[in-house]
Amino acid sequence: MIKTVPIVTAFAAVAIATFLYIGYQFFGSVSVANDARELVVAPGETVKNISADLSVRNVIKNDFWFRTLVWLRGKESKFLAGTFLIPERVSSWELIQLLTRSARKEVATITILEGWDIRNIAIYFENQGMFQQEEITELVGLPGIFSSSDNDFYNELAVQFRPLVYRTAAAPLEGFLFPDTYEVFADASLKDIITKMVANFDSKVTPELRDEIARQHKNFYDVLIMASIIEAEVPHEDDRAIVSDIFWSRLESGVALQSDATLHYIIGGSSPSLTSEQLEINSQYNTYKYQGLPPTPIGNPGISAIRAAIYPANTDYFYFLSTPEGKTIFSRTLEEHNAAKFKYLN
Repeated sequence: MIKTVPIVTAFAAVAIATFLYIGYQFFGSVSVANDARELVVAPGETVKNISADLSVRNVIKNDFWFRTLVWLRGKESKFLAGTFLIPERVSSWELIQLLTRSARKEVATITILEGWDIRNIAIYFENQGMFQQEEITELVGLPGIFSSSDNDFYNELAVQFRPLVYRTAAAPLEGFLFPDTYEVFADASLKDIITKMVANFDSKVTPELRDEIARQHKNFYDVLIMASIIEAEVPHEDDRAIVSDIFWSRLESGVALQSDATLHYIIGGSSPSLTSEQLEINSQYNTYKYQGLPPTPIGNPGISAIRAAIYPANTDYFYFLSTPEGKTIFSRTLEEHNAAKFKYLN
């Protein structure tokens, strides 16, 4: 008598065989080439990106199944930042354990404030014990000086990040070092950190914002310069779009911007009142003496100031001043403005 195998039993056997085949094909150990054994995982990097990197290096057999295994083990949020040394032979199971337990490098947190210029950033890094001021200014350029000792670095960044093509030729990276809190490897190079800041700028200034600038027939770099002035001049977000409208109106009318902040940028001061001698300084950053925008941004604006520069309010104001308490007072006429100066600044 011939016995037949129940359909359910046959199906189970096929399923087990399939599972074992998949396990062997995708989760089994692989040999890792020496030049692929060191893996760097950046802070905040996604499992998808890590898996794609491992796949390119041939450290894992299949990108999709590796991520599936990560999900099955509940490790999506457990991956660590750092540098890992991958064994010569490793399975997907062992790799997940390694990447969630064994980071070798420490991570440092840095905070770049909105409006800081290159000089401020250089001082900050030196105070953090990370880099000397001269290292930074030599790499990214000095405020107000159109030069850099590393043109290759500029070219590399310009290829990666489209907004850089709009900057003035040979100008420093002022304006493109996006203010934010960053997690970086404690031994990260200065170029790595600067690249991370420019990449953040590139992602924050979205294609929609760039399209709006083009729709208004404005120059991207001019808008960035304007944003840096707004950042320096106006502490309160609610006032920024109004000040933006005033400054753009002055430019269109051929009237000097008369911004204290642009002059402070080159003299390194912060006094609320400028002397008569300072107002006569012969510099394109002296917007009392010269019409138009200064040659470069005067700091690194945040997204609020950038959006204000792109979307000015529609007002009939033409003047403003800041009180010692930081309040912004707006005026429509010169007579109103002079009265406000007498009231709030005397």
